[in-house]
Amino acid sequence: FFFFFFSASKQASRSIRSRPTLAMFTTVLTVTSFAVQRAAPRTQLCRLRGGAAEALAPGRPTLTLAAADTMADAALRECESRGFKDISVFVVDASGRTLVSKTMIGAPPLIPTIAEAKAGAAIGTHSSSRALKDKYVPERTPQLMAMTTLSATTHRPFAAVPGGVLCRDAASGLVVGAVGVSGASADEDEHCALVGAQACGFATEPATSALGDL
Repeated sequence: FFFFFFSASKQASRSIRSRPTLAMFTTVLTVTSFAVQRAAPRTQLCRLRGGAAEALAPGRPTLTLAAADTMADAALRECESRGFKDISVFVVDASGRTLVSKTMIGAPPLIPTIAEAKAGAAIGTHSSSRALKDKYVPERTPQLMAMTTLSATTHRPFAAVPGGVLCRDAASGLVVGAVGVSGASADEDEHCALVGAQACGFATEPATSALGDL
């Protein structure tokens, strides 16, 4: 009797132990399979983006440091080749964080602050800094002043002057960052920012330069 009871108890113990193990294994397998299925289309999408793929991290379109550096260098080269006054360039990501900032030697001390504020205005409103100026000046200048004040109190750089260009992923249309340039004339600043953004294949706002060629 005792032998029979011991054997039955041992079998029951094995059965009880095996059920949670089997259930846990099934759950892990299911979750892993779901994650692989979710990851596959996302990887494929990134590969299909062509020229812009190298400038974006996997997943939601995210501006990379390498792309930001390329954009800044392209803007500086355009400034030099055109013979514009020395400029400062700021490239920010979709959250407004500065990834790259570069300033030419001859730019006055205040210029980098203005360049950062132009980029901040573009990313903070998801529009170009020129579009902000055209929208609010002169009829709605008090509203623009209020926006500037709010930006100052929240420590967010903001300047509604041409030279801040919004960058979108050309495939999805999602905002990935902005470029701010200052130091030359407003149109020249914006032109250099556009050249920088489009060097990585991004869709820009504005799409064209006031100087007429890109």
